[in-house]
This record gives sequence, structure tokens and C-alpha cells, in this order.
Amino acid sequence: MILKKLPFTQLFFFFLIVIVMGAACQLPVQQKSENSAEPDLEATIMVLQTQMSEASKQAKEPGSKETLSPTDPSEIKQLDSSSTDLYQGFYALQEGRFRAYDFNGNSLGVDFPAGSSNWYGDNEINAFIDEIFYAEFSSNSGAFRVNAQGTQKFDFIEAQDPVYIAVSPDRQKIAWSTSSWGEGNLKTEIFYANLDGSNQQLIDVISANEQVDLSLNFFPVRWTDDGRLIYATGMTGIGGYMLFWGYNGMYVFNPLNNSIRTLVDDQERLGICLSSISDDLAMISIVCGVDNRVKVRNLSTGLETIFPILEDQVLAGAARFSPSGEWLAYVIQRADPMQELGKVVLVAVDGSQPPRVLTSVEDGSFTVEGWVSEDHFLVTRSYMSSGEFSVLKLSRDGGEVIQVAEGKYMDFIP
Repeated sequence: MILKKLPFTQLFFFFLIVIVMGAACQLPVQQKSENSAEPDLEATIMVLQTQMSEASKQAKEPGSKETLSPTDPSEIKQLDSSSTDLYQGFYALQEGRFRAYDFNGNSLGVDFPAGSSNWYGDNEINAFIDEIFYAEFSSNSGAFRVNAQGTQKFDFIEAQDPVYIAVSPDRQKIAWSTSSWGEGNLKTEIFYANLDGSNQQLIDVISANEQVDLSLNFFPVRWTDDGRLIYATGMTGIGGYMLFWGYNGMYVFNPLNNSIRTLVDDQERLGICLSSISDDLAMISIVCGVDNRVKVRNLSTGLETIFPILEDQVLAGAARFSPSGEWLAYVIQRADPMQELGKVVLVAVDGSQPPRVLTSVEDGSFTVEGWVSEDHFLVTRSYMSSGEFSVLKLSRDGGEVIQVAEGKYMDFIP
């Protein structure tokens, strides 16, 4: 019997058997050429040539909870024009509320009710200063928008199973993926439409007949500034002691000509090892696999920079590129729920400097959430025994590790 993907609230159950990273992250991958050297355990990095699929896909044709008083604009703090930060701030989830903060931990004066979920993943929330879009899997599953007028459900997005969303930066379009279970196999589809539900179009579909030895869901990742949609596939029907999530394949859809370009082919079978893509779509991070090492792949050349395994590195994940693409922050974990240890690691993408541990936590774990600027990024820290979450700001040079909010990070505010 195939199981549906566990909700994120189950991520930190301590007594589940560790099965995912051994099974999902060590799926068969393309073989290196005979001339490729094996990684040197003492080396800082190794570059090797990998085979890249140039396949392209053609797009397929388709067939209120609470009322709020409007937020007074004078109460919303404005971004300092002299700041080098890329965003106004971020939202944290606190006691069923989305609360906005700047990067010094000061309230921005914005506070919205969350849904019934106590966990929202990367593909389930998009935030703006005056409203938040989110999806949740519950008795009232679907996609929602909450703003000063209240909470509204997008009725044109129908789902009995989990739904994942991405809203364009100009808030003109929304992409979403849904799934349904047939006779033992999963069908998944990804769509986009105008925010009012008009011009709804099917982007891609994986039929139940195509789900032979992998059960995959579609995940809208993000819209680019020029109007393209990055979306990915990810495994479902898995469980275990999961500290990190990742993708199997990745694609770019262009609504101007309904074309789909393959960035990472599903047949490479990365499982949940594809962690992130750089802002310029030039590189991806891979955080597990047959050699269990963190890697950065140049999508144009296929060359990979491989970083050494550090002390206590049993699992790795949550890798995020800096805005320039020159740095990668990621997390390593001991993967022992009884004596967990997490570390935040920074490395130069070109391998010119060895990985450095910036901070660590006992009885806990980290998630790198994203970069505030080229010099700072945010992480969520969680403690296993207490279930407490907090958002930290770290400097690239390791000189700052500052708590800026309680709760779990949700999204940046553009």
C-alpha cells in the first residue's frame, strides 16, 4: 500500500525509524564516466563532469474565516532606503498568527490570522506587506488569501489532498499543484491562472500510469521577475525521521509560448536531494546521494563542486544560495533523535574556501530560510524536546548570531 506524504507536523516525531535518507537519497543516479576520480576524503572540493539531460517538454492543454480591521498604513514601518537588505522584513508564525518583523527583530505592525495548520512549508505560503497567500491540508483543504478584509478561499482551486502554491511577484498570477489517488497510483497536475481565477491553464501532468517506480507530486517553486514559473517534482509516499525536504526534478515554464525547459530531469532520480536553485537559475544544490555529500552543479556545464563531509554530518539539507550565487549556506545534522545536533555551515560555491560551521544547536535542528542580503541570512532553530522555534539572523563572516523573533519563519516581505 502506498502512503501519502506525511504532513510537516510529523517531521519531528522522535521514534520513527530513520529510513528516508538512506532510501530516497540513495536512489540510482547516472554513472560517472570511467575517467572521473573518486572523491578524496581529505580534499576540500572535487570537480567532476556529470551527464545532463537536454530533454524538453511541451506544455499540455487543459481540459471567509475572520474579519479584520484594516491596518493603518501609518503603523507599518517602512524599509530604510539606505539599507542593503533585499526585503522589508519577514513573517513568523506565532500562536496561530502571522506576525511581521524587520531584521532587527522589531515589529512591522502587521498581524494576520493563520489557518488551522501549525506548519507551512516553502511551497505553501507567499507573503506581502498587506496580505498573505497560503495553502493548507485539513478538513477545509485549499488555497487562501488573508488581508485586512479577512480570509478568503480560492474557490477555483479544488483539492482533497494537499495543494501547493506560488504567487507571482506582481500578484497577477497564481500557480498551484494538486494530486489525486486512483487505483493505488498517484496523478499530479500543475496549473496557473490569473488571481481572480480567469485564464486557468494546465501546465503539466503526471498520470497514474506514468507513476511506475516513483510516486511524484508537482511543486510550484517560484515565479521569476520576468514571468516564468519554476516548478519541481518531489517524492511522496515516504516517511521516517525527516529533517529536510527536497526535490527530484526541476523545470521552467514560460506562459508566453507554453514551453517547458528541463533543468533537472526526473530520470536522474535525485529523490529528495535537490535542495535549491540559485537566483539566476545557473546552479543547483544537491545535499545527499550515493556519496552523501553536499554538491553544487553548474547547469550549463554539468560540472559539480563537491564539499567534504564534516564532523557529525549524517544528514544535510536546507541549502540556500546567496543573492550573488557565490556562497551556499546549508545545515548538517547528526540524525539521532535521542541526541540530535545541528550545525549551520557556510561554503564558497567555487570551493576556494573550505566549509565553516557558523553555529550549532544540541537537542535541535536548523533550517536555512533565505538570504537577507549578500552578508546575512535567516535560519529557523527548533528544539526537539520542547518543540520551541525561533528565527535567527546570521552573518556570513560568523560574527553575528542574533535571535530576531520567536516562532517559525514563514516568508520574506518584498
